Amino acid sequence: MSEPQKKKKVLVADDDEAIQICMEDISLQEGWDLVFAHDGEECLQQIEKEGPVLIVLDQRMPKMTGEEVLVRLQETHKEVPVILISAEKDLSRFRRFPSIVRVLTKPFDLDAFVDLVNQQLQKAV
Repeated sequence: MSEPQKKKKVLVADDDEAIQICMEDISLQEGWDLVFAHDGEECLQQIEKEGPVLIVLDQRMPKMTGEEVLVRLQETHKEVPVILISAEKDLSRFRRFPSIVRVLTKPFDLDAFVDLVNQQLQKAV
């Protein structure tokens, strides 16, 4: 008898409690294994501790911005795909980060987000 398949972890780094609750509700429906970080520093700690296969990263967070986290990720975990969430209009500066698979501008379509996360989880080893 084989062991049950281990769920792939998704790290959600966002300081907005409403976003976290929304993500948690979606994860229950979709069967995602979510880990949360409330700021950029905690995000980096959770990456080391949990080893997520996907990161959902807000640009505006306390302690470190999403962009600052991305700079650090390029040095240590550039293979982990990132979905960046931002309220900013000019997102051209994020093109320099190859780990970003998509930038979503707030407010974003939840159905499209769910599809995107599921696609990335299917790609993850």
